[in-house]
Parts: sequence; C-alpha cells; structure tokens
Amino acid sequence: MDLDSKDREIIGILAKDARISIKALAAKIDLSRSATSERLSKLERSGVIRGYRADIASQDPALISAFLLIRLERTPMHSLLDTLAAFPAVKRVSSVSGELDLIVEVEAQTMEALNTVRDRIAVSGGVCDLTTSIILRDEIQRA
Repeated sequence: MDLDSKDREIIGILAKDARISIKALAAKIDLSRSATSERLSKLERSGVIRGYRADIASQDPALISAFLLIRLERTPMHSLLDTLAAFPAVKRVSSVSGELDLIVEVEAQTMEALNTVRDRIAVSGGVCDLTTSIILRDEIQRA
C-alpha cells in the first residue's frame, strides 16, 4: 500500500497515542471524522496498522535492564550459550553479524546483581570483549 503524507501523519500520531479519539485525530490531521475513520479502516485492512496495544509497565519497575555486547575469540561457542542459558537474569541471546558476536539482554534486581552476572560472563572461556549498555528507557516497543 502506498502511504501518503496524511497516512504517515496518522501512523505517527497513533504510535505516540494509540488511544486518541477519532475526533482528536481528525482535528490534528485537519480532516473530517468520517475521512479519518475511512483512512484508519483502510490502514487496518491493508495490514499497515495491525492492532492497538497497551504499553504495560514492568511488574517490577525496579528491574535494571541491560544489553551485554560480546565479542568472542571464535565462533560458534556452544559452551558459552549453555553458560548464558543457566543465568535466570539472561532474557535473550542473539547471535549477530558484524564486529559483535552476541547481544545478551539481561534483567537484574540490583546493579550489584547485574555486575555479578556480567563479571561471570566476562571471565567465561572464549569471551574476548564485553561491553555493558544499561537501558535507560524504552522509546518504542512493539509486540
């Protein structure tokens, strides 16, 4: 589907506030409510808009989230993957191309717990370099 500037404007507004009323959305994009509603329906039918979601805060807002950016001495390192899988704080491990080899998503209760996990991974066999990037806030999150 080819999107025009009004369609892109609608998508931009909905990305920031999916609960906006049709009336308010129409006023922001300077169209009638019926024209706005018709555009929304078209975007939904075409699959551009796949749904509207609630952005739910973590059950434990005190969790510290971070990405561990890892370079390995060699790949593949299946023994390291087994080590990573053993940490409950490790939520996701992604093998990537480029200068890095792995991106590990970690959630910990405290900074000390995060450092413990990080330090244990850093001294694991085969880890050449490990950089920690603390997640300050999620800007865009999709399901």
